[in-house]
Formats: sequence, structure tokens, C-alpha cells
Amino acid sequence: MKPKRKSTWLRNRGYLHFTNQINVSEKRGEILGFVKNKEAVAKHAFFPLIHTNIKVRRYKFDKPGTARAHSHNGEQTYKLRPLHYATHIDAMIFGYYGERLQLKYLDELKKTEGLTDCVTAYIQIAHPVRKGKNKGTIDFAHEVFKEIESRSEQGCWALKYDIEKFFSNMNHRVLKNAWAKLLDNTTLPTDHYSVFKAATKFSFIYRDDLRLKSHDFNRRAGFDERYLAEIRKTNVSAFFYDPVDFRNTLKEGKLKVHKNNFRNKQGEMVGIPQGLPISATLANLYLLSFDKIMLDEVVVKRQGFYRRYSDDIIIVCSEEHKKAIMELVDNTLEDIELNVSPGKNEEYFFSNKDVRGVSKLTSQLWQNGRFFDNRPLTYLGFEFYGNKTLIKSANLSKFYRRMILAVKSRTKRAYASAYGNQTINTALFNRRLYRLYTNIDLDKKSITRNFKSLVPNQFGDYVYRVQKNEGEFRSNYFKYGERASEIMGTNSIVKQTRRHRTIFKQAVQKYAKIYSQRYKF
Repeated sequence: MKPKRKSTWLRNRGYLHFTNQINVSEKRGEILGFVKNKEAVAKHAFFPLIHTNIKVRRYKFDKPGTARAHSHNGEQTYKLRPLHYATHIDAMIFGYYGERLQLKYLDELKKTEGLTDCVTAYIQIAHPVRKGKNKGTIDFAHEVFKEIESRSEQGCWALKYDIEKFFSNMNHRVLKNAWAKLLDNTTLPTDHYSVFKAATKFSFIYRDDLRLKSHDFNRRAGFDERYLAEIRKTNVSAFFYDPVDFRNTLKEGKLKVHKNNFRNKQGEMVGIPQGLPISATLANLYLLSFDKIMLDEVVVKRQGFYRRYSDDIIIVCSEEHKKAIMELVDNTLEDIELNVSPGKNEEYFFSNKDVRGVSKLTSQLWQNGRFFDNRPLTYLGFEFYGNKTLIKSANLSKFYRRMILAVKSRTKRAYASAYGNQTINTALFNRRLYRLYTNIDLDKKSITRNFKSLVPNQFGDYVYRVQKNEGEFRSNYFKYGERASEIMGTNSIVKQTRRHRTIFKQAVQKYAKIYSQRYKF
């Protein structure tokens, strides 16, 4: 008998929102009773979402064949990724309906042989060797690279596509029809339609509008901590005391509610928010018809290879079918009101070449009517050159930046806290400072996690209590690299990350010197 699948949506969420957080362990029955009540969901008034942006740093090639850079023609090459998140009860509803749709979606995939292999994002695929584990991005990338290697004798093309602003460009009519079809209906039941409307005709409030007004335009203001502390005294963890307090704030004009502002070229409302518990399932559902066509036309009829990870599409095919497949992708996406991101479709040709008397699989990028040698196919965080595989250089750089910033912050706090203390022995302090880092094992297998809860103190004020829990450390970046090397059968990734200890020590020495001078140690 299979163990009952645990619902991932039924969990505590730690973020602040317009309404109080929900303790799932205390209100489990109440939550389940509500989200499973179709009439209640059909009549439910969803709250506005909170909107924020995540800044994603990008690497670009300034010109064909040149190296990556963080700036392009003098401009920073990062993008803002919009993120929306719901109140806790609304998130429970989205999560419950997302899980129901996901189960039906997985059943639909199984009806067509080979379709479950084509879709790799937002679903759990059991690992064939590692018992109790699911496949991850390492496995998915490795499968693509192995497929390319298997076609090396004849040579093959790897066609890579990125769907333009996928989540914010989803056509509501297409999504609604796909949703109803999955339920074997021509229209959506009233409860499903309520959830559909909440995910498409959503409203939101900017998170920054909840902050205090700042007179320093170079620095973002914080939240009103005094007001939040007063709210916490009533055993509420939210931006407002209750829904009445929130609605009064809106009536007084202190906050502005915005409507879904995603529009297509015709000015029609489109798109769904990223960040909702149902968003990932709707993304896969939206592309279900596309995936079926790709399987039939690319894999079955033209003996190609097709994989889709969210909005990242990769196809491996022969020279003979390349042109027809490229036209097929464009036309099929247009049929569901989507497009390939301008400049994001990449074409790589892989073939065996004689390199100093040795036959090697090599990669060539086809761009602007010519080939560029030794340009890697970048996929799911890896760079595939044909004869070697590396972790994507941008990802490695990002990790090093975070590590160095952590060292900088920790060193600054140590010196600042000791500033002005005349009793401190300088040599002894420096030794203790370095000791801060001796317990940082970059290869550790366990991690201490802090769990916060609101409890009343001796004065009746509600404060956060922090409990430490020593648990198994799932992975760190270097263990990830070792696992990738093992799965892909290459030591090039391990070699790539060998300098991490040197970079770490250099950062400690650099910032110890800077802050010892600043704080006169």
C-alpha cells in the first residue's frame, strides 16, 4: 500500500500580510473544512496580493564571440522579476486547488506515452537509482547532454528557446479552456471559476507602499515597527489588526489598490502572478497542448528529442528537420498567444572533430549567419561544451559574491561592537575574530536552523522566541558540485570549484584589515 501523499500546501507561512498568520497545527480541521467547501470557495472574497520585485542579475555577451559582462552598453544587465503573494487563507485555497489540478494533470500526462519524460519542471519524477529521491536539475541537464553525445557521430542541433514573459503573457481564454478541459467540462464549476478569477483578475498593493515615508530618496524606508509591535501585543502577526482595520485604511486613501496590469499588444488583460501556490501548476497546464504537439511532431515523427523546464525549451534534432521544427515551435506558440523571447532562441551544432589527433565532441554557436567555436550550451545551470561540462559561470560567481558579502558583514559587526572598548587586547581580539570563521565548515553536512514563534514575555508583550534545531544539511554548493560531477561522470566541475577556500580566506584577511583600520585596532 502506497503511503498517503502529504499535502505541501497545508503548512505555516512565515511572511506578514494583511490578515493574521494561521497556525496550521491548531486550525487544521477548520482550514480543511473551508477549502473543501465548494460553496464557500465560490463566494470567497480574495484579498489583494502583495507585490514586490526580485532583482535578477544577468550575464550578457556584448558581441558574438566575446566574454560575459554585467553591463551592456553602459547599462546594468539585471531584470526585475515581479512576485505576488497572497494572504494566508487565500494561499491555502490556491494551494488546495493547485494540488487537485496537479493530480489530474499528472494523470493526463500518463495517458500519452512519452509525455511524462518531456515535462520536467514543477513535478516530482522518481529517481531510478537513488531510492526515495526525485530527479533534479542535474539529472535533467545530464539527460540532454547524453542525448547530444549519442548523436555525435552524425552531428546534431540543439535548439534552445525561452518563452517571452511567460507568466505575465498567459491568455486568460486559453488558460480557462485548458482548465475546463482538464476537468472534462466545457465551463468551469463555480468554485474553480472563483479561483480562476482570483488568479487572473487579481488586485495587488505594492509592498513598498506599506513602508514609512522616507525623505532619503537614496534609501528605502522600513516598516512602522512601533505599529507592528502594538499589533503583536494582540497576538496578531500581520500589517493590520484585522480585516476591518485594513478596509478602513483603504477607505481613508492611505493605500492604493492596483488591478492586474499585464496587457498584450491589443491592450487586453493577460497573465497570472508568479508566487501563488497554484502558479506552477497553471503554467504546466497552459502548455499541455503545446507539449503534446511537440511530442508528436518532433519526437515521434521526426525522431527528435524534446524537453521543457517551465518556460525553457530545448530540442535536439538533425540538420534535415531543423528548419521545419523551428517553424513548428513559433507557429504552435502563436496558437496559444505566446512568443519566443526576442534574441533568446539559440542554435548550437554539436559534432565530432579532430583536435590534435583526438576526436572530440565540440560545440558551435550559430549566430548572425556564422559559427562561433567552443561556445557552450547553457542549460539548467550548466555549460556543456561537448567534451566537458561546467557549472554555469554566472551561478558560481553569484555564490562567491554572497560568500564575500557574508564575510564582510560579519567582520564589520565584530569590529563595530568592540569599538571604543579600551580593555580589549588587540591581538587577542584579532585571534577571536578569526575564530568566528573556524567553525564555518564549507563542506558541512549539518546545519542549525532557527525557528521563530510569538510568545508573551514577563511584561505581557509578544516577542519572537528563537529555537535552534540541529538538522541534516541537505546540500551546500560544493556538495552540489560533487554530486553533479558524479552524475555526469566528469571531474571538470570539481576542478572548477577548487578555489573556494582561497577566495574565502582572502575575503577574511581583506575585511579584517579594512575594519581594523576604520575602528583603529
